[in-house]
This record gives sequence, C-alpha cells and structure tokens, in this order.
Amino acid sequence: EKRRPMKARQEAFGKLTLKTTPWTTVYLGKRRLGDSPLIAVPLPAGRHSLKLVRPDTHEETSIEVEIRANETVVKKLRL
Repeated sequence: EKRRPMKARQEAFGKLTLKTTPWTTVYLGKRRLGDSPLIAVPLPAGRHSLKLVRPDTHEETSIEVEIRANETVVKKLRL
C-alpha cells in the first residue's frame, strides 16, 4: 500500500523573496531564515508568521506571508 497523497502534501513548497529597508534578521518560529534580502527561500505552502528583527535597534515586526506551491512570493517592506 502506498501513501502518495501524504507524500505529495509534504512536498508542496513555494519560495519567498523578502527585501526590507533597513535590513533585518528573519525568523520563522525559532528558525533563523537569514538576513534580508532573502532570495527564493523554500518554505512549505501555507500561511506563515515571520518575525523581522532590526539588528541596530532590536525592534521586532511580525508579518504574515501566504506561500503557494511552486510559486515565489515577493515582499518589499520599509520599516
């Protein structure tokens, strides 16, 4: 018996390109995705809450992104 539907769901990924001014460190939960600009970072399809942290002031901003399978979402933010 094969469980392809489950496997297919797990493989649904899209990509996120995120540019912020000024640059920020980007987190998905406790996972550090990197410093902006992020270019085509693979993320599971679905809605995600990202935390953006400015290294100079330690200010935090939260944003929601909707990742669609096999697509690249591009966001540009001025903080």
